Amino acid sequence: MAYSFKLTDQGIDVGLRRIAVSQLETGLAELRDEELSQAERVHQARKRCKKLRGLLRLVRGSFSGYSEENTAFRDAARTLSSIRDATAVLESLEEVEAHFSDELKKAALKPLRAALEKRRDNLDESEVEERLADMRLVFREALDRVEDWSLDAKGADAFAPGAAKTYKRAQKAMAAARKSGKAEDFHEWRKRVKYHWYHLRLLKRIWPPVMKGYVDQADTLSDELGEHHDLAVLSATAADLLGANSDTAELIDGLATARQTSIEETCLARGEKLFTDSPDELAERWATWWDTAFKAE
Repeated sequence: MAYSFKLTDQGIDVGLRRIAVSQLETGLAELRDEELSQAERVHQARKRCKKLRGLLRLVRGSFSGYSEENTAFRDAARTLSSIRDATAVLESLEEVEAHFSDELKKAALKPLRAALEKRRDNLDESEVEERLADMRLVFREALDRVEDWSLDAKGADAFAPGAAKTYKRAQKAMAAARKSGKAEDFHEWRKRVKYHWYHLRLLKRIWPPVMKGYVDQADTLSDELGEHHDLAVLSATAADLLGANSDTAELIDGLATARQTSIEETCLARGEKLFTDSPDELAERWATWWDTAFKAE
């Protein structure tokens, strides 16, 4: 399952359909996999939706069906977001406990863990299965539509505008996060970085040795920003479940804030290097590498 265009693709539209079919078929297989837990199937289904949206955003300027398809996968993923959050917030708590293990007493966050586990365990398994069944239907219907997907441009002209737009949005989001320092702005930046990462992966074969470095840096930045967001969600959830003035909620808020401050410094430094070019420079470079790679093939 290759989430990237290949030099052997007979046109970028052929590659577009191949990648989409691969993601949808893999998603259906994961949804049917009885060896995966419900939480794992939810996570994988959401990941497939995000990767499909990343693919669509790359060719958005030359794909007339972009808005409809992007909305379909966005809305489908949202039906599973609350289920995923119930598991993800527990994972965030474990990371906080591990990071501050030397400073925390063993049972310091026990009240929060108990509340989070109760919320997770109270999920209606039959309702989760219904939502997963709905996701299977979404993927099957999308498979029928993919065979008709076509682009209005060829080669680099089909992806350069979309790549530049995503890159520009990431730069703007980084500037907003730096200026405000707000968690929601860092989360918005993370979403833009994630799509840029997908675009790097999709085009990694245009110059593999060079693109790999960019892929790795964007991946790391996305993960760091993801941890920043998870900490914000954990803090808000603690206040909601235990009361904002509870000792445990205040403790987790302090720990989360301290960790977020450190993450912000690292992310902004990494972002300055990753997003140093103008969007036009990026698009022109990728287009040149694409043309050179396909001529060599």
